[in-house]
Amino acid sequence: MNTTLPIVEFLAPFFGSWNGTNDLRIMPTDEYRRSPSAATVSVAAHDFATISYTWEEDGKPQDGVLLLGGTAAAAKAVWADSWHTAQVWLNLAGEVGSDGVLRLTGSYAAPEGPDWGWEIHISPAEQKITMHNVVPGHDPYQVVELLTPTPR
Repeated sequence: MNTTLPIVEFLAPFFGSWNGTNDLRIMPTDEYRRSPSAATVSVAAHDFATISYTWEEDGKPQDGVLLLGGTAAAAKAVWADSWHTAQVWLNLAGEVGSDGVLRLTGSYAAPEGPDWGWEIHISPAEQKITMHNVVPGHDPYQVVELLTPTPR
């Protein structure tokens, strides 16, 4: 992987508007709940990319947005989601691995104790985004899988 590759060029295969599914679970022992989803991936301000997406929880519409910049070796992102982050955003940073997946990490305040972690993995080749919760002292577990397999 070219480490100086701009994140906009890395995400280029993912550009467009997509329909798919969103699978959500809260705890690693929970069953996933599936809802329809849509995503639009595009360039913003020349050197940045946005991923805007919609999904549902318990029949109620939800949406989120990622603003990404940097390079394959030093990516930065800001994320907000109507259900996951409420009225705040989460700052994330990461890099593209040898497998072609961008892995972003950030943290958020837990109700008690140390901050918890959050990971967002973006695979343009698979047109898939996964999100993982990182509870201190435990292995990360997948919370969300957003699949965007068909163009709109």
